Amino acid sequence: MGFQLRYKHGSAMSVVEVTARPSPNRRRRRSKPSVARTMENEDRRLLIDLTDVVGTLGPAEHRALGMLAVRYLSHLERVASLVPEDKITRVSEAAAQKHGLQLKVFTDLTSAVDWLVEPR
Repeated sequence: MGFQLRYKHGSAMSVVEVTARPSPNRRRRRSKPSVARTMENEDRRLLIDLTDVVGTLGPAEHRALGMLAVRYLSHLERVASLVPEDKITRVSEAAAQKHGLQLKVFTDLTSAVDWLVEPR
């Protein structure tokens, strides 16, 4: 399976859908076009849908993903990460929040969207 990333701009939030085998290095290389789009469109809130990512990552890789989010997505007010229920660890969330990025991990799309669109 290859790596696919689709970006959709919206007025209340934008969405990035990821289909891939997990690899922090692969994500870093391929995430730059979506990061540029979030800046060009002046996005403030982003949903990253990871429900179609195949495989699992360990705690160190989850921390690395949290730090990549800090590095590339700090211009956003809020970032919601949507993962399957059996994949949730909150390690990337803790790493990102420790460095000031408002990133939350969700297993339910409705909860993620509600959090993203609620007023500050």
